[in-house]
Amino acid sequence: MIGAAFLMCALLHLLCDTTWLDAWFCCAKALVLAEFAASLHWQLYVWWTLTYGKLSPAFAVVTMTVLYTGIYVGYYFLERGHFPTDERLQINGKELLSAVLIALGAFAISNISFVMPNTPFSSATSSILYVRTLVDFGGLVMLFSMQEKREELRMRSENQAMNILLQRQYDQYRLSIDNIELLRREFHDLKHYMIAIRSEQDPKKKEQYLSEMEEAIHTQEAFTNTGNSVLDVVLTTKSTYCMQKHITFTCMADGKLISFMHVKDICSIFGNALDNAIECVSQFDDPEKRLITLSMYQKNQLLMIQCENYTDTILHLKSDQLPSTTKQNAGYHGYGLKSIQHAAQKYGGSMTLHAKDHWFTLQVLIPLDT
Repeated sequence: MIGAAFLMCALLHLLCDTTWLDAWFCCAKALVLAEFAASLHWQLYVWWTLTYGKLSPAFAVVTMTVLYTGIYVGYYFLERGHFPTDERLQINGKELLSAVLIALGAFAISNISFVMPNTPFSSATSSILYVRTLVDFGGLVMLFSMQEKREELRMRSENQAMNILLQRQYDQYRLSIDNIELLRREFHDLKHYMIAIRSEQDPKKKEQYLSEMEEAIHTQEAFTNTGNSVLDVVLTTKSTYCMQKHITFTCMADGKLISFMHVKDICSIFGNALDNAIECVSQFDDPEKRLITLSMYQKNQLLMIQCENYTDTILHLKSDQLPSTTKQNAGYHGYGLKSIQHAAQKYGGSMTLHAKDHWFTLQVLIPLDT
């Protein structure tokens, strides 16, 4: 039994690409499920034999196959919502200890009557099978309830983090509106700089005026006009930041294509995508590596949003998982991508990630109404 548990855990760890804690947690649940299936089958087999006589070998195999298949398939449909497809379970030590203790307790109490019949926890011979099945079922229910509660807390925490991140992007958008209006007024005052430069005799002050004018011109160059006022604010803010940090940012977007989107969804998709790209390229000193491109266009009946950035990190991406973090504080890692994914799914779309030839690509596809 112990050897089977270790073998099962090793196979889960190697074949499912999961952590040892996750593997042992799944192993504990699998052992209790197997124990329940075996005890229920044995109880029904003994009851049938005592009532109707001994089963033929062929009929015994058929009934065992049907019973085991029914139990495992039924439990699969109950449990499949507890296992996220885009990340690991991330079981901690306390959760694993609780699961192991429940599994060991259920196994020990359900089988104690076979080894030590004269204990307070043993039962008479006629009810041994019934007690074994009942205890195993109780252990299975406890593990299921534990996982149900854990998933509920995880979803609540994830939704709270995504809402905080979404509100942060929206607050940045509202703040950027005021900042952009100030920049536009400052740009209109350039004529006063021209007058001051012409009349100024001091070379140092003249150089200062020229520097301020150049900065204002660069700021105006960052202004984006896509045909969508919300997207213009987001892109202008990010473009201005990229100029300040000497990041080459190229954008080709038709903002009219996202006129159906809510303001917060636009802020979430474009704000989080560009924030992740900026954070990635900011670690490079070479200006030729500080590159970000953003494109948005319509292809057939699909809206395609694509954000690319240079990366030196070798990423092992899977179709159903978000990339793992390299940050020391990973508490809020991935919620930006999850927020983008949630916004895309809200409109019937999807988000995909690709990494090839030192380029990381985030792509959002959303169907457009005909």
